[in-house]
Amino acid sequence: MENPPAKRYRREESDSDADDDSNYVPYVPVKKRKKEQLLKLGRIVQLTAEASNTNKSSSENEHDEESEEVWGRKFNISLLDQHTELKKIAEAKKVSAVEKQLKEEEKILESVAEKKALMGVAELAKGIQYEDPIQTSWKPPRFVLKRPEARHLALRQKLRILVEGDDLPPPIASFRDMKFPKGVLTGLQRKGIRRPTPIQVQGLPTVLAGRDLIGIAFTGSGKTLVFVLPLIMFCLEQEVRLPFINKEGPYGLIICPSRELAKQTHDIIQNARK
Repeated sequence: MENPPAKRYRREESDSDADDDSNYVPYVPVKKRKKEQLLKLGRIVQLTAEASNTNKSSSENEHDEESEEVWGRKFNISLLDQHTELKKIAEAKKVSAVEKQLKEEEKILESVAEKKALMGVAELAKGIQYEDPIQTSWKPPRFVLKRPEARHLALRQKLRILVEGDDLPPPIASFRDMKFPKGVLTGLQRKGIRRPTPIQVQGLPTVLAGRDLIGIAFTGSGKTLVFVLPLIMFCLEQEVRLPFINKEGPYGLIICPSRELAKQTHDIIQNARK
């Protein structure tokens, strides 16, 4: 006589019950799940605040797992109060960040001032030295070069020209002796400019020779012509050697601190060009 299938059914049923027991997930109320999420969010905020706080020492940043405070929703404080407190903390962090940036900028300015005060020009140039001037085709007239240095010194003293540097170009007291073409001389005379001013007497030969120049003179002394006329002569020289084509250049750059000065410089260039 065969065994009834009921026993096998009971065994299979017991196996399925065991599987159900192992896969059972306990039910968590919604309130408890929200509380756990708030705890996680609060913990993230705490870690972010600890990472951004640079004023604490390394010993203060070490925390024990047992002594860590669990951040989350505080049931004895309303959400509005907590929001206000967090907002104050964020504003305090912003202020501290601005103060930190200001302190860093002050340190940078102090270091720059110290370097400029203690280091020379050659050291500030980081080893870059220009030994040879820009190559130009202009040279002073021979009769000017043959003059003794005492005569150049007397002309500078007469015009109250103070100079510093090595191998100074000689001062020239005439536009014609500076080898400007007839068209430029005519344009200058049309504007009432017949003799160079002191800054032009020393500055024009210096720039025409391709030397660096820092010129200081009072307003209206003709400083603009000191760099405008050599620039025009350089462009004219390039045009004679090889004519310009469309959209070629620039051959000169003039940097002005204001729009008014830029317009004034442009007008002077246009008049000199004509």
